[in-house]
Amino acid sequence: MNTDTEELKKCNTKLITPLIVLSSTSIIAIFTYFKHYPVGDWFVIVCSSVVLFLILGLIVEKMITRFVDINYEKALAEIEEARRLEEEARAAMEAEGAEVGDGLNVVPEEEENPPLF
Repeated sequence: MNTDTEELKKCNTKLITPLIVLSSTSIIAIFTYFKHYPVGDWFVIVCSSVVLFLILGLIVEKMITRFVDINYEKALAEIEEARRLEEEARAAMEAEGAEVGDGLNVVPEEEENPPLF
């Protein structure tokens, strides 16, 4: 079970922001290049798109990180609940086994009510 929780926590979100920035900015740079924008305007557009998509990428990365952390905490809570229920079931079985197995309190029905004839 410990490996399952470790795999949940391993999610690498550090690459989200660079991928968003590079892919979006490259699309905008190629589009503005083929539309024959002047070089000065092209640099302004590309630089402003880098800043814009950097901010958007950081926001998306933080959101995904928060969701991963929430899911990690839920998984840990479910594992702890399962362990607690397992321990309770084990304790109940041990208590039930001790009551039946000690033989001191067990009286057969035939001895409790002897026949009257």
